[in-house]
This record gives sequence, C-alpha cells and structure tokens, in this order.
Amino acid sequence: AESAEAFTSFHAESGLWGISGSCPPQFGREMATTIVQQFDKLANDFVTDEELDRARNMLKCNVLTQLESRLVLFEDIGRQILTYGKREDAVTMCAKIDAVTKEDIREVVRKAIKKPPTVSSVGVDISTVPDIGQITQMLGKNSHKRTWF
Repeated sequence: AESAEAFTSFHAESGLWGISGSCPPQFGREMATTIVQQFDKLANDFVTDEELDRARNMLKCNVLTQLESRLVLFEDIGRQILTYGKREDAVTMCAKIDAVTKEDIREVVRKAIKKPPTVSSVGVDISTVPDIGQITQMLGKNSHKRTWF
C-alpha cells in the first residue's frame, strides 16, 4: 500500500465514512482484502485503549488545526448550522470526541457492514481489484449474523 486512511463526510440527513487506499496496480486485491479485514476486525473486536486514545487525540488535533484557517472555519460554521441548526465551539466538539467509546465504534461498524458495500476503483489498471460481488463475499463470510437485504 502506498497510503490508506479513514474518511468521513456528514450532512443533515446522510453521511459517508470508509477507508480509502492507494497502491500499485498489481496489489489491488491485497489492498481490498486488507481494507475488508480492517472493517471485520472493527466489527468483531474492541479497539484497544491505546488505539482509542490515539484516535481521539489525532481527531482533536486535526479539527483544531483545521479551524486555524479562516476558510475552513467559515466552512465549518456553515456545515454545523446546516447540520445542527447551531454552531458548537471547539470545547464542545472535543468533549464529544472524548465521549466516543469502544462500544460506539464497534456498533457503528456492525450496522454499516450489514448493508452492501459501496466500492470505487480508479486507475490505469484495476484488473486486480476484486469486483463488488467478491468484496461482498469477503465481508459476509466472516460473520453468520450479517444479512445483505
């Protein structure tokens, strides 16, 4: 893998979260398999205290650093007003981040992977990337509790 990272985008009535990654074309299958394994791990195992603390600190650092830019600050104000009908200050945002539990993370992932995945691949050669059916199978075979429809 050349890179892999989680992403989120949320709005008043919908949202999107996932893992994106990039790799040389010959490693498309391995990249997709690793991403599926990470979702499966999050659905079946609790993150460690160290992982949760690190994630909280990284998110707070990213949020606070981004808000130093006036452009990002105004975008954030607009997004919050459209989403929540009000603006929350940095202290409130950080408190909400600190309130996230291991159980919250596992529950969100479990709910998400009960639905068919959305997959997008871009590149000159994506022939090694598993198709949506194969990825759905990978997600479904590790748990008897999953239903797709």
